[in-house]
Amino acid sequence: MPSLEELLDFIETVMGPYARKVFEYLVELGEEASDSQISEALGLKVNEVRKALYALSEYGLLSYRRVRSKETGWFIYYWRINIDDINGILLLRKKEILKKLKERLNYESENSFYYCPVDGTRYTFDEAFENGFICPRCGAELIYIDNEKTKKILLERIRILEEELRRELRSPNN
Repeated sequence: MPSLEELLDFIETVMGPYARKVFEYLVELGEEASDSQISEALGLKVNEVRKALYALSEYGLLSYRRVRSKETGWFIYYWRINIDDINGILLLRKKEILKKLKERLNYESENSFYYCPVDGTRYTFDEAFENGFICPRCGAELIYIDNEKTKKILLERIRILEEELRRELRSPNN
């Protein structure tokens, strides 16, 4: 099972810093809370909190129950952590991310790239060639990009994720 810090790092990497703060708050709270309670406690806008809650819910890390307010008639959502499902959810998501990283590495390895120094748009060799190595948007000359650094970063992230998965799959809790 990943440590809380590993889980929080994963959440921040995939869903952003607000999702990390919201999840961390719910862990510390140890009970369910409404979006407005979370917003007030963290000093974040309700919309930022809702966006984080929906992202966490989409990953299966949170669930909610809804109650109709007797005063307003509107639904109030109370959010809680899906503690029992976290390991399986994280393993599945890490496998999905690993697959996407490998696909991106393959794409980076199979292509050469050029970019426009004016608008920063990136083109494959074929796209650049079709346009005579001139940016179709602004007419600037396209410049070759050495993507070795990108490939090294992808390889390192793949290595780290594969090691995490090996460690977690060996764990007796999985």
